[in-house]
Amino acid sequence: MKYLQIFANICLVLALYYLIYYVYLGIVSPIPQAGDSFDYHIPIAKSILDGSFLSGLGFTKYQHFYPGTSEIINSLFILLNIPLTLSNIIPSVLLGISCFILGRVYRLDKYSAIIFASSIFTLNAILRWMNAVSVDAWIGVYFVLALILLKNPNKTVLYFLKLGVVFGLLIGTKYSAVLLSLVLLVFYFKDLIKVLNLRNLISFLIPFSALGLFWYFRNFLIMGNPFYPVPILGFPGKDVFNGTTMLKATINYPIDMFNAAFSEYKLWFLTVIAAPILLYKKRVEGEIGKLLLLGIVSFIIFLFFPTDNHTWVMVSSFRYSYFVFVPLILGVFLYFNSLRKMKWLSYFAIANMLGVSVITYQPKLILIVIPLALALAWISSWRTGR
Repeated sequence: MKYLQIFANICLVLALYYLIYYVYLGIVSPIPQAGDSFDYHIPIAKSILDGSFLSGLGFTKYQHFYPGTSEIINSLFILLNIPLTLSNIIPSVLLGISCFILGRVYRLDKYSAIIFASSIFTLNAILRWMNAVSVDAWIGVYFVLALILLKNPNKTVLYFLKLGVVFGLLIGTKYSAVLLSLVLLVFYFKDLIKVLNLRNLISFLIPFSALGLFWYFRNFLIMGNPFYPVPILGFPGKDVFNGTTMLKATINYPIDMFNAAFSEYKLWFLTVIAAPILLYKKRVEGEIGKLLLLGIVSFIIFLFFPTDNHTWVMVSSFRYSYFVFVPLILGVFLYFNSLRKMKWLSYFAIANMLGVSVITYQPKLILIVIPLALALAWISSWRTGR
């Protein structure tokens, strides 16, 4: 167990360094880069501040009709004059914390849970967007919170209120989360139905409607399509994408797509291959098998998400895949834990953390990182009695 504590401290130092780096970068470069930030994230946040989100008046782009629950955070940053380049720091940190809790809920020891959470937090797919204005990290947070709640359902009203809040936040943040929510409910239906009654259903629907369904009702009333501008289920709309999906791009540009996947997940991308092999050979079952199967099904769904033929868009599109790799990576952690081989997986995890390719040299940060590393080393030695 001592080696796991050392590995966990190393992971914390790496994760905290990346966090400090991006906080620093967000402060010294407070203007978000052009792209989605200015195309619709910031306009949606501003529409919340001026109240136009209710009517859609003044919307100049189709994407301004996207759900905006998580854009409320961006609107607060605008209101308080905090650099928007720091707004994505919050969900990224919360994602790491929630992954630690998720690991503990699935009975990983605290050091293994730290390594797991740090592995998620330090993914290129997370760090690359740390200073952007986006909502994808929030989707990751809500997804992990949903997994935490669904692990042990109970009959209380409070539980279903929490579940309603989480699923409301999910679908109130992005259209794709509707399908994601359905997948989660299918996977955990047997457990939920045992504790479901009319009172609990109402407790779920109140926050679910206020935080999530609201945006779909608004769009239906204004534009006649709850998913506007997406033309789906016969509703009128406008296809803002070019029809290219992740699957089509993979078939047409396999090397580019592999490079994009490896860029964002490094060796953790191999979990997409390892999971079906483990399931096929019946090497896993129970909770581990369920998580790996959830990851595989989620990956199949992800393949039908939109992308483009440009390599930078292919890379960008992998920010939609947090709900794929969280259960896959957790399943692998649980599998190695069951084999008592966490030492080897820790080497693997740290290698991935060191492989981040988007960090530039910032010498001033050494004044923070070295004392931090020494403090963690002292805490580690003190707790082991040395």
